Amino acid sequence: MNDNEFETQLDRVRRAAEVVNTLPKKLQATAFQILFSDVSVDRVEAASSTATPQETQAPAERATTNDDAKTNGAGATRKARRNGSKNPKAAPQDRELELFPEGKTSFTAFATEKAAKNHDEKYTVAVWWLLRVLEAPAATVPQVVSCYMAAGWALPSDVANAASQARKAGYLSSAKADDLKLGSLGINLVNNQLPRTK
Repeated sequence: MNDNEFETQLDRVRRAAEVVNTLPKKLQATAFQILFSDVSVDRVEAASSTATPQETQAPAERATTNDDAKTNGAGATRKARRNGSKNPKAAPQDRELELFPEGKTSFTAFATEKAAKNHDEKYTVAVWWLLRVLEAPAATVPQVVSCYMAAGWALPSDVANAASQARKAGYLSSAKADDLKLGSLGINLVNNQLPRTK
């Protein structure tokens, strides 16, 4: 290794150390092991599960939570812990999805026209658009997440479970993450019932 390569590696280690130092103390050693050796993901998850919700927050968030607790009394401390412990499931999205296809109605225009009110309806509108307008070979959960993002809709806390709920409501006939299908109630909902009249 020449001097230039050594300096580059040393700089990378310094930057990694700066990032790792922002993590909770219980996670720092594991993070270093991951960066500089072969450590399984199971050990990382085990280490992170032993950290308290307060420790898993970023330093700025911890400071805000502590300040809120000081100014708002003991009730705020309990509320901060309760909110900090929520762990929503990751929502992957399909970043290559064409939401504004040439010669077809864009998803945002379609979503605005249909004015879905709840997650069952929104999920159904997204799947309907993917299969009927975009003519995708299959509708997937990551594609639905992309549709939600494009429409500015708040994501459900568990997007895969939202598909299951839409299936239970009869709007979807399949809630498989990689093959969402419309049910007859979902087709009827989008074709005849949306937007709902007041």
